[in-house]
Amino acid sequence: MKYIISILLIALFLSNTANAKELNANAIINKMIKAYGGKKKLSQLNNYKQTWNIEFMTSDKSGFDNREISMPYQLRTEIVYPERTEVRMINKDSATKIFGGRASPIKGPMFNAVKLQLMRLYHPLVLKNKLKDLSLRENKKQYIFILKNGNLTVEYIVSKKTHLIQQAIGRLKMGPQQMQFLTRYEDFKPRRGVLVPHKETKFVGGMNTAVMTLKEMKFQ
Repeated sequence: MKYIISILLIALFLSNTANAKELNANAIINKMIKAYGGKKKLSQLNNYKQTWNIEFMTSDKSGFDNREISMPYQLRTEIVYPERTEVRMINKDSATKIFGGRASPIKGPMFNAVKLQLMRLYHPLVLKNKLKDLSLRENKKQYIFILKNGNLTVEYIVSKKTHLIQQAIGRLKMGPQQMQFLTRYEDFKPRRGVLVPHKETKFVGGMNTAVMTLKEMKFQ
């Protein structure tokens, strides 16, 4: 009888711990929504266009990134290099690349890389809608939300001080290997009442590949 009671108490404890964790994650996301400007203003980030200046760190060249987003499924990026232009588009489960005036489907690891690019741009309202798919860790200064989608994983590093997303780390598994894409978000400024990062620093596998600064932004 005592053994059965002990098992029931353990089960109750684990259940309460899981519920507390879920409530804690929800409470943190609510604080994030408030920090970004509130639900109404943050919802503007569901549909927008941006133009970024890019400094390519692996060369002495620069260019532009024209970005269009419709959360949570659509992303169009037009990367303008000095000598060429490349467009990548994703709409939920399909993606297309336009290069040299020719369109071709994006499949396999490249498709997952484009999907990771969109997932790294998720804002707190999108994360709130995916709460059941999130796990949560923390350290002394940061909360770490972990979102998994098949063989894709994104970690959203959130400052405990500001409740803003400081970094997004995307991980893509390809057999026994794993690629990591990291974006640092800095220089937050208000745009029509919602805080938007005006600087993005990008890394692939630990190598700094680009530093981007926001030039223009329009809400749809």
